[in-house]
Amino acid sequence: MLTHAPANDFQFYFNPSMIKTHKVMKKSVVTNQLIFKVMRFFTLIYFMLSLMLFSGQASPLKAQEVNSRISFNFKNGTLTELLKSIEKKTNLSFVYTNKDAVLNKRVESFKAENEMVSTLLNRLLIPMQLTYVVQHNQVIIKKAVRIKGKVTDEKGLPVPGVNVIEKGSGNATTTNLTGDYSLNVNAVPTTLLFRMMGYQTKEFSLNDETLVNVSLVPDQKALSEVVVTALGIKRSEKALGYSISTVKGSDLNTVKEVNVVNSLAGKVAGVNVVSTGSDPGATAMITIRGQSSIATDNQPLFVVDGVPVAHSLRATSEVGRSSVDYGSPVSDISPDDIESISILKGASAAALYGSRAGSGVVLITTKSGSSGKKGFGVSFNSNAMYDQAWLFPHFQNQFGAGEYTDDPASNTSSAWGPRLNAGTKHLQWNSPLDVNGKPIPTDWVSHPDNAKDFYRTGATYTNNIAITGKNADGNYRLSYTNMSNKGIVPNTDLSRNTLNLAATYVLHPKVKISTNLGYVNNKSDNRPSAYRESVTQMVYSMPSNMSIKDLKNYWKPGRENLEQFSPDDSDNPYFVANEHTNGYDRNRLTGSVQAVFDITKDLSLMVRTGLDMYNEEHETKRPFSSKRFKFGGYGVDNSYFKEQNTDFLLSYKKILNQDWSFGLSVGGNQMDQTNRSTAQRTESLSIPGIYNINNARAGTITNSQYNSRKRINSLYGMGQAAFKDMVFLDVTGRNDWSSTLPAQNNSYFYPSVSLSTVLTELLKVKSDVLSFAKIRANWAQVGSDTDPYQLYNTIPFNQDWGDVKRATIEFNLKNNFLKPEIATSYEFGGDLRFFNNRLGLDVTWYKTNKRNQIINIPTTIASGASNRLINAGNIQNSGWEIGLNAIPVQGTFKWEINANFTKNENKVISLMQGLPEYSMGSADGDNIRYLIKEGTKIGDFYTPSYTKVPTGPYAGAALLDKTGHYIRNNAEYLKVGNYNPDFTVGLNNTFSYKNLTLNFLLDWRKGGNFYSYVVKSLINSGLTDNTLVGRDAQSGGLPWVDSQGLKRNDGMIIPGYIANGDGTFSENKVIIAASDFYNNTYNKYYERLTYSATFLKLREASLTYVFGKKALGKLPVSNLSISLIGRNLYTWTANGLGYDPETTMSVTEGFKLGVGHWTLPGTRSFGFKLSCNF
Repeated sequence: MLTHAPANDFQFYFNPSMIKTHKVMKKSVVTNQLIFKVMRFFTLIYFMLSLMLFSGQASPLKAQEVNSRISFNFKNGTLTELLKSIEKKTNLSFVYTNKDAVLNKRVESFKAENEMVSTLLNRLLIPMQLTYVVQHNQVIIKKAVRIKGKVTDEKGLPVPGVNVIEKGSGNATTTNLTGDYSLNVNAVPTTLLFRMMGYQTKEFSLNDETLVNVSLVPDQKALSEVVVTALGIKRSEKALGYSISTVKGSDLNTVKEVNVVNSLAGKVAGVNVVSTGSDPGATAMITIRGQSSIATDNQPLFVVDGVPVAHSLRATSEVGRSSVDYGSPVSDISPDDIESISILKGASAAALYGSRAGSGVVLITTKSGSSGKKGFGVSFNSNAMYDQAWLFPHFQNQFGAGEYTDDPASNTSSAWGPRLNAGTKHLQWNSPLDVNGKPIPTDWVSHPDNAKDFYRTGATYTNNIAITGKNADGNYRLSYTNMSNKGIVPNTDLSRNTLNLAATYVLHPKVKISTNLGYVNNKSDNRPSAYRESVTQMVYSMPSNMSIKDLKNYWKPGRENLEQFSPDDSDNPYFVANEHTNGYDRNRLTGSVQAVFDITKDLSLMVRTGLDMYNEEHETKRPFSSKRFKFGGYGVDNSYFKEQNTDFLLSYKKILNQDWSFGLSVGGNQMDQTNRSTAQRTESLSIPGIYNINNARAGTITNSQYNSRKRINSLYGMGQAAFKDMVFLDVTGRNDWSSTLPAQNNSYFYPSVSLSTVLTELLKVKSDVLSFAKIRANWAQVGSDTDPYQLYNTIPFNQDWGDVKRATIEFNLKNNFLKPEIATSYEFGGDLRFFNNRLGLDVTWYKTNKRNQIINIPTTIASGASNRLINAGNIQNSGWEIGLNAIPVQGTFKWEINANFTKNENKVISLMQGLPEYSMGSADGDNIRYLIKEGTKIGDFYTPSYTKVPTGPYAGAALLDKTGHYIRNNAEYLKVGNYNPDFTVGLNNTFSYKNLTLNFLLDWRKGGNFYSYVVKSLINSGLTDNTLVGRDAQSGGLPWVDSQGLKRNDGMIIPGYIANGDGTFSENKVIIAASDFYNNTYNKYYERLTYSATFLKLREASLTYVFGKKALGKLPVSNLSISLIGRNLYTWTANGLGYDPETTMSVTEGFKLGVGHWTLPGTRSFGFKLSCNF
């Protein structure tokens, strides 16, 4: 299908000539609304800051006089005359320690309008190298002492941004980009304080010195509390009024994952990770604090080094009905290049990202040269991981192929046939031929290891080398990573080559330039197919009398490239693995350039532009004789994505005195996003083995094309105030203008307010038990817009009808009055630490309501459409997040514990009036429906019921038909489960002894359900061990005579009742075949296919030895370590099916959760890692 997106949709919002066509009154109303919103926001900031500052300084008489406001206009006189004019307007008097310093000063012009005396004195005296102190009503004017110097770190490199404060006064400054500072002090002797986040505070007693150079020592405890927040700003964790979780790069890289999202599983409270399968390249879905949006994928915004990058859930339906998981773009990020990941979970933490932060934000900070040693350095690490398939369904190996026990078959996947390993012989699909060409019966024996024999040991090798350089003017880091994977499915692979450069250079003491550039090539010759072309389905569906090893030579002799060798009506799994290929090649370029200008010591400007761009090509090949492609098939797809972000941030921060500091920032961003895709496919080739679109049979080529563009313009601001480094107030606001929303609704404002108080410092708690106590609270709003072209209906093109072009009207009505989804969030929390920080507890409670859900609802046929797009609904998520850390044992032997607990409650507060329920989609045809109703939860899924006895003593029991079978009731769908967990727990333990460290991570998910399409299919074919009962007399089968008059011993009775026709009911006594019993029971009674999703995993384990300097001797190597590593070494599941509930996100069903499809078997991984520096 070829779709032409209306170009004027985008132009409508950003073309001035189009805007002029609007009525002036409407334009004025929209503009005035925005102005009032912005004015309210900045008035709120001003009021709060003014209130706090006034309350902090107005108590003594001296502060009241100095902070009084006066107005005057002085011209052409001496400084003494100007000061006397101030005396007349206040109760102050001025005295001079050095009259000559004052008498010789002339003032040409000086004007003040309702200005505080303290402010105008600073403005007047500082340029004259004078200062003052206030004693009661007396202001003493004296000559200032100017102190200069440089602040460096322990390696001698400059440290910018250090606060230099004259103790006991309001004098303060900060070091510039080269670490230099200059400060006028009131008098000597005095004391200077040097404060910097992440370093120990240093005091310097000043006597006669005028040049003071100091070196700061890192504070390891404080460093652990420095976190990256919105817009990439680093802040102390104690200053934050919201919950934020940080995962260090070292915690991601010990037991490495190909997809970095999977590395977050079990490590962060409030974060849930679900995968489409055990394959290293599989897509991983990450949700933060539950699903809050009905119609979107609820994925967070990913930001790398301040620049948003693409992340989406996408499966491509290639030739035929196959679905292929090519992995999400965020999996391109190499874990070796990550310094840390910060999870902004609440709306307050993410509000500065506006309409893109409706589902949270994942901030990734990559490594730079700033943390390396001075000069030149090299680091290298190598990782090898081996994957073993081990979690399989519980196959039965007692009965072979056939429709019943006395009927062996040679070409069916049904395993209801005769008993195996009984010393019998039967004709089989590969029986040898005698001299007369007749097949010879062979031993009827089982092959219990078919699945294990098909899947090979997978292997992933990752090698990374990084070169760093650092000096006083800047630093750089250049890294290269190669990842090569061989999948557990034969002939599947994945490779990734990553090149990254991070560089910073100080052009001038007031100008710093930095850049981050990355190139990634991600490719594969073959990715596994899902659904009807999944090799898992073919391997699992083989009766045990067949041997998988007999299928390796999959071409019929003499018919190569024309006809496959297959035992039944399905494809040979080796044929599919080697000939059904899904190749792809993705080239991705990311980067940013940033400049920071220190305009003054308090005012700075950051400007940045960033790019995320990739081109992806897919090539799909299907050979002749495929069951679904008799004449083969071929497809080529090409997709292009580009997002460019340009932003600025003007920041002002001021240390008023030893107690008070504040900051104000304003900024803006423009996001411009482009998507393009084209596809050409055929399901019929002319010549076998030639894969070219020109080899398609005439009239079989289909073409499709899609183009879209989106832009968001934004302005934002934030204000912070801090009192004595113990009480912190943050206020933020952002306004977005989105091109995907209509003109009257495309402007929305997202505010937040947060407060943090360190109680132990405020109340001056001195205790050997309580080391630290902090409380926090916040309120915020964020939003979500929609996809491009949801406002007006378009006319898509269909395939040509001969030489005639065809186009159709869309059946979904668009809506040009759409509003963004709005999430309003409240959060309260506390952070407690005991016994000198050896025990810590962090608790958070939150509640979020997301309104104005953008959904498609059914409409009347008279409208000419099947659905229409509207704003409706209110989804609420509330819950608890608990983090616990402890050091039970400390010394030569050390034991550390880090645990997290998450419980999220989801509730549908309201839907549209008159809409009793809303369908979020279906799975397994229409057998599973995801329905939401008022008072229920997102994640509930429903299945058809069976008919029940309506009245009488058997009311509610199964009502069967005359043949003793369930009667499916399609008019009634019953809730059978919810795919969300009740709660999750992560427990990480680290044991250290000298140079040896043992670490392991347990991940427990309690509750939730999933529906298993795999179990349904395997039971219907009699392939699992829960179908053994009743197959013959030995296994409890009843004797009966079938419709053909054959005496059989595989009879079973479905429990239930049959209507007598007179309003009464009789117990069912109709005997049916065991195969019929199981097939009918699970095809009409879907609740039996719903299982617990509870699991416990040994998620990670590692044993690391670090070689000491003595062991290395004179080798030019440092920090040499070797680790034995493992991932998913053990999995316990409550369902007992041999199926991993964590992989119940179906790529086949469009990333529907809670559906167990033909995913790859669960794997456990073993390996080793080597790391060193040069």
